[in-house]
Amino acid sequence: MIRQDRERMEKILLGQADVLNEVMHILDREQRHDDVLRAMVHSASGHHVNRIARPDPDRVFHVDALREVCMKYRLRFLDASLFKGELPNEAIYRIRQLESRAEGPLRGFKVLAPAARFKLCDSDADPLLFVPVGEDHYYLVHRWGRDMSPWRGLVAWPFRSVVHLATMVLAAALLLSMVMPNWLITTDVEAGWWGAHRVLFFFWCTMVCASFTVFGWFAFFGSFSRDDWNSRHFN
Repeated sequence: MIRQDRERMEKILLGQADVLNEVMHILDREQRHDDVLRAMVHSASGHHVNRIARPDPDRVFHVDALREVCMKYRLRFLDASLFKGELPNEAIYRIRQLESRAEGPLRGFKVLAPAARFKLCDSDADPLLFVPVGEDHYYLVHRWGRDMSPWRGLVAWPFRSVVHLATMVLAAALLLSMVMPNWLITTDVEAGWWGAHRVLFFFWCTMVCASFTVFGWFAFFGSFSRDDWNSRHFN
């Protein structure tokens, strides 16, 4: 009787061991799949068209819209192979979900993020992962990190184009000329607030602000967002 009980217990234990081994095998297989997906993202380059069944229209964006966002917040839209950050598990899960509705493995991953998040060839918003779906449209796979700060858009506004930068210089010169007291502008104690002296001071402020801007622009390798939103180079 005792022998029979022992044999039955051994069968139960062996059965549990088999189940545990099977579970470990499944987990190991899934981990290898996740590693493959991470490697695919970090090696993605070039342009590919992915066919996805039942795409969510709220996640499909035209390249022109992405370019406008990059210009507004001074971001880059580049191949995922240049991205130097780590992919979170949520991103891998989203890729798995999307892959189940795709005709084949997803290719051509892109990342939209600040330039500092890329391994640029010569060289705080957070990343957004995309895949191309054809006709200059990209599908948003996942976004992680914090929300985009409106302050970033304000700071990046002068760098959109030469017109935006010139407007900022003129606005700064106008502000300085308006707040400066008369005794710093003219020696005429009877001069009113508005007059030729303030107009001349405005032109002087414009030249000074423009000079500092040009010096800083070339000294720190300035570039406009409309030109480098998809550039692989730092400058």
